[in-house]
Amino acid sequence: MIHRFRSRALIALAALALTAPLAAAPPPPAPPVSVKTVPRIFLSDDGATIYIVGPIMDDAFLCFDALLQTAPRVKQVYLASPGGLTLEGRLIAALVRKRHLDTYVEHYCASACTQVFVSGRERVLGPDAELGFHQAVGIDSKGETSALAAASTRNLTPLTVFGINGNDTLRLAYEQAGIDQPFITKALARGHDDMWLPTTAEMLAAHVITRRAAKSELSAPGTSHSRAEIAAMVAQNPMWRAAQAALPGAYADGLADAWRRANTGSDLKAAIASGRGAIVVAAWPLLAASPDAMLDRMLALYAGSARVQREQGYPMCKETIDDETTVMNPLDASFESTEDALLVELFGAAGRGKALSGQDARKIFERDVAPVMLRSYLATDTKSSSASCRLGFRIFEAIDQLPAKKRVNAYRALLSLPEMAES
Repeated sequence: MIHRFRSRALIALAALALTAPLAAAPPPPAPPVSVKTVPRIFLSDDGATIYIVGPIMDDAFLCFDALLQTAPRVKQVYLASPGGLTLEGRLIAALVRKRHLDTYVEHYCASACTQVFVSGRERVLGPDAELGFHQAVGIDSKGETSALAAASTRNLTPLTVFGINGNDTLRLAYEQAGIDQPFITKALARGHDDMWLPTTAEMLAAHVITRRAAKSELSAPGTSHSRAEIAAMVAQNPMWRAAQAALPGAYADGLADAWRRANTGSDLKAAIASGRGAIVVAAWPLLAASPDAMLDRMLALYAGSARVQREQGYPMCKETIDDETTVMNPLDASFESTEDALLVELFGAAGRGKALSGQDARKIFERDVAPVMLRSYLATDTKSSSASCRLGFRIFEAIDQLPAKKRVNAYRALLSLPEMAES
């Protein structure tokens, strides 16, 4: 979705704060993922390369298999994918191994995509390419996500089918590729929302890649974008320019995220909007130390957005990764424009105060906010991504409806909780 970053930022902020004081509950899972999206799978003009661009979802294997049967001269697979369904990735990887194909990444390949990459005979990364590793997540028929059991220690073989979850599927792929066990253990110890981007040295030492190319070796599809191109695009936005000066680390993270998404099948506007989320989240500490007037305006913006979501049936809690089918609506554009202006003002502030201490923040939050949200929290299925999403929006409405003397202080407490610094 064009503005997935907004729901992620608000939901993470609210739900993290709510679950920490009330119970030792895990953070909410990622937003729902479409199980109907199919990557673009196509053959190069010379018939030597199959391209897989976009999420590896339902029917990706069937598309790949059908194309492979018509392409006897294929030598390598070009991968540009943020991941997808581990089972589809496992099946594609089996065909890559069977045909002794090479694999190549020019930009980014993560999660389930890494199964396909490591199945290659020669496994090559372009000069700027990145591989991302983390745990798998469960997805049901409605797109709901939930955590999976950790990878088991039992012996797995290529014939293991029953009782194998996504994390075991990843482990099996890495073991079949001959990757060193410490690397596999580290990769599968990372939470689903905590992507690991290992260094070239780490990947070479663990036999993940065979080499890093000094220059691009396969032409990228026509939809690719360089970092410089994306940097030039975001430079036209005053908020991005202000963030570059005030929060250079967050700016770099946002730019990198936009670059990855833009080169793995996402619509360019959606990719930039997602990268913008890194900046929004990084602004929390600054906002926590901002004057009451700034907090008041930002809270009003988020609470207003939450009310609109409730009135419309929480459409942002039904998001998919099928970015190309989504068009920005006027409400989204208005929200972004207002938030941009507030962030520019925040980043340019000469002097700032101090956020609340973690102890004071927790005291205020537990006293003023947690009791109001307790019933909603207890009624929420924490394994449901959409339910956690709705809970995240409701907490902003709850804070906004507190008495005037408590309202802004409660929001400052939310932003100042220790969990926020760790998110």
